[in-house]
Parts: sequence; C-alpha cells; structure tokens
Amino acid sequence: MKRLLVVCCILVLAGCATSSSSNLNYYLLDSGSSAITGGQPVTEPRPLVLLGDVELSELLRQSSLLVQLEDHQMHYALQHVWAEPLSEAIPRALLKDMRQRSNDFNFERGTTEWFGKEKYRLKIQIDQFYPNAQQQVVLSGRYWLTTSEGGETLARDFSLTDTLTQDGYGHAVVKMRRLVTLLSESLLRIL
Repeated sequence: MKRLLVVCCILVLAGCATSSSSNLNYYLLDSGSSAITGGQPVTEPRPLVLLGDVELSELLRQSSLLVQLEDHQMHYALQHVWAEPLSEAIPRALLKDMRQRSNDFNFERGTTEWFGKEKYRLKIQIDQFYPNAQQQVVLSGRYWLTTSEGGETLARDFSLTDTLTQDGYGHAVVKMRRLVTLLSESLLRIL
C-alpha cells in the first residue's frame, strides 16, 4: 500500500512539473523575417560606427517579460520569456536596423578587432523596455556618441512609446521591436 501511495505521489509531481514547463511561451525580439540588405553597393570605404555594450537596468536582466501594472508595481510574466537575453537581442536588432537604413556608415559591435578603426563609438543604457497598463510599450534610457577624433561625447536621453492595439504578449513584443527600430532611426539622425 505504501508503494502504491509513493508511486501515485511521484506521478502527480511529475505531471505538475511537465504541465508547467510546457506552458512556457518563448519570444524573439527580432524574428529575422526580413533579410539584412544594404541600399547600394559600396564603392568606397565608409566611416565605421562601433556599437558598444547595451547596458540594461536590473529589472530587464532576466528572461521573463516584464509588465508595469502601476507606477510602482511591476510584474514578471513567468510563463512568457525571452528566447535569448535582451543584452544580445537589442544590439543585434539595432545593428540590423541601422545597416538597412544607412549607406553612409558601416556598423559593427564594439569588439577588440574593430577598436582604433572607428569614427564613432556608441554606448546605450536602457532603463525601461516593457508594456504598461496604459496600453503602451515604453523604451527609454540614454545614449552616448563619442568621436574618435578629439574624443568629444554627445549624451542624450531618449523616451519612445507606442500604443498597444491588441491584447497579448506577442503583440507587445512586436511593438517593442518597433521601438527598437525608432531608436535606430533616432541614432542615425545624429550621425
């Protein structure tokens, strides 16, 4: 009888474990559906812009999607998670957008192989990147653009929003991706 009870408990616990993990929803910031295409073929060298680290606020350094419920109340959606860290997804999406929208510069991640070859160095800090209870998605933070000649730095705050027109995390992620595109367009205007 004890064995039967132990086996039943194990089956119940195994069922609970598999049912909760199968309900996870994974989201990609950039689906990769549009190929990276440049405008016109390059006939002469273009200035290099290095995208350094994209620093995320502590709230954004985890896998669950985050929702702002009230001014001072945040909610981690434990069943809705990023398929890859935002610290990798955001820079990749920014580079993709800037490469698609500009033929005036080359854009690369700020790795040691490119140091010393750049005309500009770009650093970004992201403080907010989530939907809220007011049916909006928000992307805000600060960026620094430094010239290699003279080391002059331009620092600017940014705050971008878009309206949610449908329910669901999938729609919110699509709108969040749009905000990254708007940020890339804003960055290109200052170059």
